[in-house]
Amino acid sequence: MRLLGYSILLLYPFLFILLANNQSLLYLEVEQLLLEGKELADNEQFSESLKVLNRALGLLKQTPRSHPLRVESEKLMRVTKGRFLVARYRGGEIQNFTDPNALRPLSEESREFKVLQVFGKVLTRKVWEPRDEIRIGEVLGLGRRVTTLPKGGIELVSSSISPITLRTVQASSFDLISPNQFALHSGSFVLHSTVKNSTIIIESPMVEVKLSCKNPFAFMAGITTNGGVKIIGLLGEVSLRSDGGKLELLPGELTFALSDGFSRKMNVELSTLLVTSNLLTDFEQPPVFLKKLRQQAMMQALRTRKRFRTVVGDVKGTENFELKVLQEDPR
Repeated sequence: MRLLGYSILLLYPFLFILLANNQSLLYLEVEQLLLEGKELADNEQFSESLKVLNRALGLLKQTPRSHPLRVESEKLMRVTKGRFLVARYRGGEIQNFTDPNALRPLSEESREFKVLQVFGKVLTRKVWEPRDEIRIGEVLGLGRRVTTLPKGGIELVSSSISPITLRTVQASSFDLISPNQFALHSGSFVLHSTVKNSTIIIESPMVEVKLSCKNPFAFMAGITTNGGVKIIGLLGEVSLRSDGGKLELLPGELTFALSDGFSRKMNVELSTLLVTSNLLTDFEQPPVFLKKLRQQAMMQALRTRKRFRTVVGDVKGTENFELKVLQEDPR
């Protein structure tokens, strides 16, 4: 027994060295990716650079946010995104920026999005000078970060051939990446495409999801505490795709999108959402698809035989999320 115990103790230093070596190899790989990403950005290959930097950040997701490599990776990601957005704004004419974080004057702000509704306190930052007061009818350019404070809300529409509307309330934050692409950092959102055969791309801290449909469609999206996205279909048969998999979502169905795929689906009652969701009720004007959403709610009610009052919490993985059944609904 003593010999066996002694042998096990002798293994511990070896295991520690093995773990340390694995960690060193991981950090070395990250450093190589950062160098590759920077070189691609310097050669104006911003899309490829961002892909490489995303891989580096993915390897560091278990490290503390204060780790020097993670700090450097996030900084390089921000700078590259800034250069990419400014390059897009200038019609592809890339320039060498001595200060990529310098803000441009409001007079030069582009006009890709128009404010349809706004209330409370809403702020905009990044690319152009900050704005602390947003009014209906004003325009926002690509690259803007929009932040709504508690008791605030905003609805935007893209000025493109395929208009897309986005609305959010309470505390939330998001970036305008392109007329159909949004980086959602926190909060809850409703997005709606008004045309056929369109695609909306949403990015969370953890995953990028492409949502497309043959017909006009709408959905809710909420950022979870671990950086995933909770998605509820509102209108249309929506196709969801990410690096982790694909899924079809019908009105009233809910799923979680994570880096390794989508969770199993569950059904939520649309008629309840219609009267309880701040995203649908807090604005002076209802969403333009409200009538169709009510029709979907009626159709869902007719085919639903059994209901439960539940609370859907956070996601634990693609196979598990928090769900608390309060009681069976007698209806």
